[in-house]
Amino acid sequence: MQQLWHLFALLSCYFCFVLSAIAFPGGRLIHAPPKQAETGIKQIPDMNHPYKAPGPNDLRGPCLGLNTLANHGYLPRSGIATFEDVVNAVGEGFNMEYTLASALTAVGMLTRGNAFTNQISIGGPTDKIPPYPDNIDGNIRSLNFLTCDVSMTRRDAAVGDNVHLDPALFQQFLDNVALYGNDSDMTGPKSVVSYKAMQEFKYQRYLESVANDSALVYHFGRFALSYGEASFTLNFFANGTDGALSTNTLKSIFQNQTFPPNWHRRESPGDLNLIHDGVENILSAHMDAVPGMNVNGTFIPDPLPTSDCALYEGVGVDNIPAVLVNTTGILKKNVDFLLKSIHNLFVPCEFTLPVGEAGI
Repeated sequence: MQQLWHLFALLSCYFCFVLSAIAFPGGRLIHAPPKQAETGIKQIPDMNHPYKAPGPNDLRGPCLGLNTLANHGYLPRSGIATFEDVVNAVGEGFNMEYTLASALTAVGMLTRGNAFTNQISIGGPTDKIPPYPDNIDGNIRSLNFLTCDVSMTRRDAAVGDNVHLDPALFQQFLDNVALYGNDSDMTGPKSVVSYKAMQEFKYQRYLESVANDSALVYHFGRFALSYGEASFTLNFFANGTDGALSTNTLKSIFQNQTFPPNWHRRESPGDLNLIHDGVENILSAHMDAVPGMNVNGTFIPDPLPTSDCALYEGVGVDNIPAVLVNTTGILKKNVDFLLKSIHNLFVPCEFTLPVGEAGI
């Protein structure tokens, strides 16, 4: 059961299927970037990555971490990135463990990017990234696989703006820190985000969406993803010097999408187990928060999957566009590489080719 939270805590799923092999000219081969030589604590940003506000043509999206990396030049400031760009950026900026970074980026590239040209947008769909010929995958070109309903700081898609930070929701987050946060000699009383503060805030957001979003579809993947967002925030946005996530840091990253002064990345690479443990902790306070969907005004809970490999099957098999497997040339090589990057996170589960549908 514990393994079922792993990759779904940071992923979202989309679909595709076709039978014939398709070959396209051109393309750009994806290469595995080298692993970080240094994996310890370090100050971020360094002098080579100053903050610059995005220009009018630069793309930004719902993922505050990716936006912050782009605003400091760890990702291309344009918001258009390659597989290698994203793996390097999340490793350097947040000290995300290599296999986890590769798997997350691979899912994003296969479900939301262009694996043929090795391009993906951290913002919304854009004509700066070409579609596949014949629009074989539904023409979705944005790296928003870390976002979903019941977000901490954005409204549900059926309720309001699900892209931009909602000031009222962010204030609700801060209010919970003021009630349940920890004290700090550096930043003052009730100035550090505690697990208790996150537990209560996430539960409030869950209840609000269940009550107010009549179109809520919150099946297991999205459910775990939204709690993974909370775990990621606690574990990767905290200052590596003391492991504390202060409200000053929250305001800097959430409101301004910039690293705060004297911020250091975590002291060791954060992996899948770190995210899982955070999700389990946050959920433990309110076990009545469960996946499901609203049907005619009633929330219908879902049963939880139980197979140890159900998570891999859901992410790497059922929800990856099958049409991308039935290709040749550079696209085929890139797809094979990305599928292997996902499977590496789930060994010893048996590798299985994806069977997903198109354009969802």
